[in-house]
Amino acid sequence: MMSSQSKSAQWAQPESTHPQTGLKVFNTLTNSKAGVPFVPREGNRVSWYGCGPTVYDASHMGHAFNYVSSDIVRRIMEDYLGYDLTMVMNITDIDDKIILRTRHRHLLAQYRAKADALTEQLVADASAALYAYANESFGDLVAARIGSQVASDRDWRAFVAAVDEGRDKAFVASSEKAVMQFDAASAAFRAVGAACLSLADGERSRAAAEALVDGAKDVLAPWLDAQFKESVTDQRLFRDLAAYWEQDFMADMDALNVRRPHVLTRVTEFVDEIVRFVQRIIDNGYAYEAGGSVYFDVEAYDGENGHVYGKLSPQSKDSARLLAEGEGSLAAKNADKHNDRDFALWKNSRPGEPSWPSPWGPGRPGWHIECSVMASEILGQHIDVHTGGVDLKFPHHDNEMAQSEACFDNHQWVNYFLHTGHQHIEGRKMSKSLKNFVTIKDALKLYSARQLRTLFLLTRWSEPLNFSDKTMEEAVSIERTLTSFFANVAALLRDSRRGQQEADAGRQTNGPELELLAALGDAQDQVHCALLDSFDTSSAMRAIQDIVARTTAYLQRGRGTIDPQPVEAVAQYVTKIMRAFGMADDSAARAIGWGSGGGDGGQGAVGREATLLPVATALSDFRDGVRELALAGGDKKALLALCDRLRDQVLPELGIVIDDHGDGRALVKVADPEEIRRARELHEAKEAATRLKKLKEAQLAEEKRRATLEKSKVPPQDMFRSPMCDLYSAWDERGVPTKDKAGEDLSKNSARRLAKEYDAQKKLHDKYLQSLAQS
Repeated sequence: MMSSQSKSAQWAQPESTHPQTGLKVFNTLTNSKAGVPFVPREGNRVSWYGCGPTVYDASHMGHAFNYVSSDIVRRIMEDYLGYDLTMVMNITDIDDKIILRTRHRHLLAQYRAKADALTEQLVADASAALYAYANESFGDLVAARIGSQVASDRDWRAFVAAVDEGRDKAFVASSEKAVMQFDAASAAFRAVGAACLSLADGERSRAAAEALVDGAKDVLAPWLDAQFKESVTDQRLFRDLAAYWEQDFMADMDALNVRRPHVLTRVTEFVDEIVRFVQRIIDNGYAYEAGGSVYFDVEAYDGENGHVYGKLSPQSKDSARLLAEGEGSLAAKNADKHNDRDFALWKNSRPGEPSWPSPWGPGRPGWHIECSVMASEILGQHIDVHTGGVDLKFPHHDNEMAQSEACFDNHQWVNYFLHTGHQHIEGRKMSKSLKNFVTIKDALKLYSARQLRTLFLLTRWSEPLNFSDKTMEEAVSIERTLTSFFANVAALLRDSRRGQQEADAGRQTNGPELELLAALGDAQDQVHCALLDSFDTSSAMRAIQDIVARTTAYLQRGRGTIDPQPVEAVAQYVTKIMRAFGMADDSAARAIGWGSGGGDGGQGAVGREATLLPVATALSDFRDGVRELALAGGDKKALLALCDRLRDQVLPELGIVIDDHGDGRALVKVADPEEIRRARELHEAKEAATRLKKLKEAQLAEEKRRATLEKSKVPPQDMFRSPMCDLYSAWDERGVPTKDKAGEDLSKNSARRLAKEYDAQKKLHDKYLQSLAQS
């Protein structure tokens, strides 16, 4: 049950007689940094709705941070704290961005298919598209700098010169999309120029035509859409695009080890429910029809029957920019709309847009209504947890709450709003518009999913994350430390137990072992408190690092003196937490490390052969090399080189790491070959960067030396006469200026400065003369 709700924006703490875990969470609804007690509505059951992606393009690192961070929170709740979750996530498969992207791709593909030869008309089309794009994208800036619209190549050149090749600060600051738009227009201009040269050379091939279309695609697509959008009538095109990018998104999530939601919903599958939901809001007096569209009446809702609009971000609810962004780029101006703050629940579809039947005419759902309907259809009229990125607070999530509470006539549709923080790339907020953008697939080419998750664990889910070389270096280092720890523990435990059962049985636990167990207890307390404090994984990871470091130090005592029991206890606990964080496989309860750690995966002899044959082949090749050396009377140096090659090149490719120890014995560890390859490539890249840095420093030093040499050749009496003779009109007997160009005496400060420069040049020139005399 829930305590009584006051008729204000005051958040009501849920109540329950069920035993609680002590978890506190940062709840955006309370507008407080302090965590509030987390209390599910129904015992141990938690209903959770997560805002899914709008699928029209490749997923990026912002998506990764949002969904992996939410996955970490979910896993802690499910696997560590023991809540029974029901998680729903939506896929927005109809939206203004999807409509525009579909039309652009379809019309551009049609246009390209018809371009079977390069013609003057193609060049004219691309030029017209460029000028239209430039004037639409930054028309005011164009007018301010060249005094007119872009209407010719000369105008475009003048504009480019005026903004200093895109580095003009006012230009960049004029719009978040300015740089991206400028790059698109510049690419089109270069493509047009290349096409003109091709025509002049008589080159009219299809390849030349396609090169022009491809180079100018970003300006051609909106130009074609403006003319022919009404011709796109096949609704399957929109669904096909969304389905492609949905599959791509889910593949990225699988690669990042993000658990699938229990229920995955798509907007296009809930249109009938959306229509009924909108009608109920109208019936309750909080929405109205206007020109075939339906709008939420903010003024009628805000303050009526205790309802409050803009709970999450009250300071933003009058922002014209955010309101416009929430309505989408295809939003039509409607003279019958009551208020600028009113937002669309149902949009009247225009030609070139998908549509569904409704009591108000053919149309499509508004953006915000979809989440309200899909969440409520699956989870009911009250939801425990709602997650999403912080950029969705207003208007999306505030509008979700308003229309849901207007429909159900309640005052707390969601009890806990958990918003993940912004992501920054090298200190700047990630933005496609500023080319400050990394796709998940590109990130996974450089780092493993576990290394990326380590980065996210080092930052609170609710705080901004900086994705940079420096932060990733820290994450990679921590992940490798843990990997090495697991491998060392497994190898040393195996080695210590081999043939030493009697010694192990007789060993007594003493001071170092008791200290290690005490440290483990402290780490467990610290991790537990951190996770109850709104899933503070950064503090939990520090505690894990500390106990790993303590255990690693204990292992340095030597294999003959360690007690495997406390070491195994630490490793099992660290594995348990890593599994709860989604870092380790969901394997056997007592397994240690990242993987499942045993068995052949049910592959039988075929699996064993696939695993063992490459190793056996490598060892056979090594044996052949040793035999050849022995038969040929080879020296020790050649034999050691063979051993080093086996250790450094051959076995790492097979996932086997051999660490030489000072006692002459080696420690054998098994690792992921891909991780070994990445580590080697990263090491080689760092060495290459160091060599390049030294080379550049040497080049700069050489350039400085040559510049100093050239300067030293100038006699001091000549340094102020040429080529700066027009700066002065009189000099003393040494050649130091005494009067400026107008014949006025130089100031005392200027005279002293010039005299110092003369003295320095004299010393430099004297050294040069001495070097000549000595050579």
